[in-house]
Amino acid sequence: MLLEKLLKEFNVDESIFSSEELALFDQYFEHFPAPKNTFIIKEGKTESYSYFIFEGLARCWTLDHKGEEQVFWFCKEGTFSMSNISFTLQQKSAFNVQTTVDSILYRINKEKAEQLYEAIPTLKEVFGDLTAQLLNRLLQRNIDLIKYSPEQYYLQMIDEYGITLNYIPLKDIASYLGITPQALSRIRKRIF
Repeated sequence: MLLEKLLKEFNVDESIFSSEELALFDQYFEHFPAPKNTFIIKEGKTESYSYFIFEGLARCWTLDHKGEEQVFWFCKEGTFSMSNISFTLQQKSAFNVQTTVDSILYRINKEKAEQLYEAIPTLKEVFGDLTAQLLNRLLQRNIDLIKYSPEQYYLQMIDEYGITLNYIPLKDIASYLGITPQALSRIRKRIF
């Protein structure tokens, strides 16, 4: 269930794993309900768990030089949260990760993660590939912010997030686009 959802999000053929491995993957994770506005990690803390977003959405943000929240990433269903950077490196997080809607997460600690890698040896290689894809998405976001106007980038967000975009507060979308909520409102009026 979890691994299948992750592989689908990254367009990876699940047949590289046996049905037993797919089922085994889930057994290492703990169900973790996260109401709206739950912090998965706070800036300056070191993450003890790796979180998978089964249902819901989380935003990654930090304070800018003016002390205002700046959203730079959304963690969608079918992906691990960006708090995994702190988890994997065991370093203090440079940003916050917070749910934007009531969410269902699954989490795993370091010990269980190591056991999981031993139980499914090919998993580490596949996760390496998925990490590369995620880094490519982050890089593409930076390139898109340079290449496209906020309106063009917002249209891309509509394509990428679909109906999920309706659950993201407009102030967070505006922050993600690097514009004011008023500018986003004008863009939305032109589009719709």
